[in-house]
Amino acid sequence: MKFTSDIVAKYQDLATKIADTLEVVDGTIKEKESHGAYFANLPEGLTKEGVTELTKYNSKYVTSTHIAAAQVAGEVMKKNKGTDRMYASVGFFGPNDTIDIQIDRSKTFTNHLAKDENEKEITKHLHMSTTVNIKSAKGISIKAVKDSVGEEFKGMFNK
Repeated sequence: MKFTSDIVAKYQDLATKIADTLEVVDGTIKEKESHGAYFANLPEGLTKEGVTELTKYNSKYVTSTHIAAAQVAGEVMKKNKGTDRMYASVGFFGPNDTIDIQIDRSKTFTNHLAKDENEKEITKHLHMSTTVNIKSAKGISIKAVKDSVGEEFKGMFNK
């Protein structure tokens, strides 16, 4: 199946190359070879080795971003007992991409496996929830692409 909207057409060549490396196994879409399409279709001038080094840096950067955000939020929450939640948004990867972190002073979770009633609740302090927002090429959001293919797919059933 191919989608034809203008927003999708810009990416169709690469999408076709990626689709050719995928297979369905027990209802799950999987790569025939892990990262095969990614490395096989790198832009000219980029190498697998160079991308691997960048990936190592990105992993270190994401971890370090969480530590930095926790340090800043912790300092603010220590000084201001009324601050229970903070947000961090830090640039990452592409010019419009961000690591967005919600930092809560504390968050309580239910431990459904606990046998002892006193251990049913677990409280985590300086709890962080993370979303990585990736904009597609030229600032087109992934959401716009998802909406476009969803609407086109829905329209296929109206014919």
